[in-house]
Order: sequence, then structure tokens, then C-alpha cells
Amino acid sequence: MFKNKSEVSKPLVPFLLIGVLNGYMNGATIFIIKSILTLPLFLRKCPRNFPKEFLKSAGFMVHLYIGLQKRMDKEKAFELIRASVLPTALATMQANFRFVEEDRNFENLIKYQKLTSNIGITKLNTIKIVEENESNYHFKVTRCLFYEFFNMLGVAELTSIMCAVDNAVFNCYLPNEIIFERKYGETIAEGNDFCSFCIKKVNVTDNL
Repeated sequence: MFKNKSEVSKPLVPFLLIGVLNGYMNGATIFIIKSILTLPLFLRKCPRNFPKEFLKSAGFMVHLYIGLQKRMDKEKAFELIRASVLPTALATMQANFRFVEEDRNFENLIKYQKLTSNIGITKLNTIKIVEENESNYHFKVTRCLFYEFFNMLGVAELTSIMCAVDNAVFNCYLPNEIIFERKYGETIAEGNDFCSFCIKKVNVTDNL
């Protein structure tokens, strides 16, 4: 029934985007189709020193953002991109972390986070594990491809959306039992030297 668990899942992102955008704008289907058809031309103008799959994914996000700015002001375009990318990226990450196929527990969360980091679109991110034990998993990302790519294209503000995806996926993995902590200022996009990922397993008896 399920796909090979060793593979990174690839949901049909355009259909997810259409579903979300239909709730906010007219002609969402046509807009996405046109964006897909013109994406190759846009990607030829992008920096080439990134993995191919990363370019297609992050480049599509930028392409949509630029396209929306031709229809509305920049602030509304950003909010619309955030509204559509957050659930789409969350669906992708939930698939990559095997929310359906595997039991959700602290050990599997770490397992699939490492798998996704090693073979996913951000595999060139530089990651350093700070602490890993039965109740704490803390790592740092000292190189973020999204931050580099978005800055090169002059849309640095998009990085904050990807940071929000981190909060969403880790905090919804096993609510009240696994907590993701990251304070303001602990990301590269906010001027820090690294992005902090601190994941904690809560002792259920502490909450009784």
C-alpha cells in the first residue's frame, strides 16, 4: 500500500497550491499552469550552484511570488505566498517524516529528520548536532540554502516562511509530547550565525 519508506515523498505540489489559492483568488488554476509553463525560463536566470531539485522547488516559490506581485501589491503577494506555501510545505514534510506509515515517536522523528536532511532538497545544508539523547535532540544549521538562494534573488523575506514551516512540522508531529523550541533571533535570517533546532521529549507524568 505505502511507498518505499527509504524514499523522500513527493506530493503533487501544484494541486495542493491550486486548492489553497482557490480560496483566495480568481483564476488560481490558470495562474499555476502558466507559472509551471514559464518556470524553465525563469530557472535559467537563477544561480546554478544549487541542487537541481532545490532549484525547481525554491525557484517555483520565487516565481509564484513575483507573478503575484504583478497582480497585487507586494505585501498582499507575500501573505498569499505564505498562506499557500505553509500548508503545502507542511504536507510535504509530514510525508517525509512518515506521519502515516510509521508510529510517531521521538526516535522516528529523529530518524526521518536525518534521512530528509541527507537526501532531501536541502542536503547541502550544513548541520551540526549539539545534543542527542533519549529526551533531547538539538542541532544547528550553519548553512541554509533557502536563505542563500532567496537573498541572491532579492526576496530575502521568503526565508521567514520556511522558518515557519519548521515550527509547524515539529510542533504538530506529536503535540504535547514533543516540543520544538526556537527563540526569536535564533535563525540565520534574523542575523544569527546559525539556525537553532531544539526538540524535546516531554515527560508525560510531568503534566499530570
